[in-house]
Amino acid sequence: MKNLQKNLNRFVLQKFITYGLHIGSLKSVWNPSFGPFLNGFRNNFCIINPELTMLYLRRAFKILQKTHLANKKILFIGSPVGLEKEFSRLCTKNNHYFLEKGAYGFFSNYKNKVYPKLSTLHNIDSQPAMIFLFDPSLNAMVLEETKALDIPIISFVSTDDNYSQIDYLIPANIKSQKGGLFVYNLFYHLFNIKDQKLFNEKRKLMKKVNNI
Repeated sequence: MKNLQKNLNRFVLQKFITYGLHIGSLKSVWNPSFGPFLNGFRNNFCIINPELTMLYLRRAFKILQKTHLANKKILFIGSPVGLEKEFSRLCTKNNHYFLEKGAYGFFSNYKNKVYPKLSTLHNIDSQPAMIFLFDPSLNAMVLEETKALDIPIISFVSTDDNYSQIDYLIPANIKSQKGGLFVYNLFYHLFNIKDQKLFNEKRKLMKKVNNI
């Protein structure tokens, strides 16, 4: 099992580098507070440390996995580039909430337990246990409005993003179609963990029955 996990981590790291997701923004527009996550600069582009990305990715997805397996709701705001419709269907299929983008005033209603039905594919009728935010720069209103709410926020952040209000960040530049494919596959496998777990439990049960 440990060897399998090790091979999976190596595969994810390889795809991360092959897709160029460690190449951040131009140095001229970068956020200086991102410095600890960099390996340096190349041709005026920020270069993200892939090892740190994997470290933060494992931490964030461990939390997401725990939430998903506990049948708690995750609210996804935004989607991977180029796979918007596919990702919204993936979220809905796995009983999570999905919004195409953040909307001003949406989270203000949470204080009064009023949940606007803004999602085109899944009505939001309860407060989610967690928020996964795509493109924090474009959805800054979400960060502002959730300050008073006890909802952890996870997000991929690139070198030009402000991540000061994000609870669990993942340093990576996923603002491309290859980045979208990388993220979609991560969540596809995450959501299938539950089915794999059930399969393994059934297999263990069958072994016990056969040994009787």
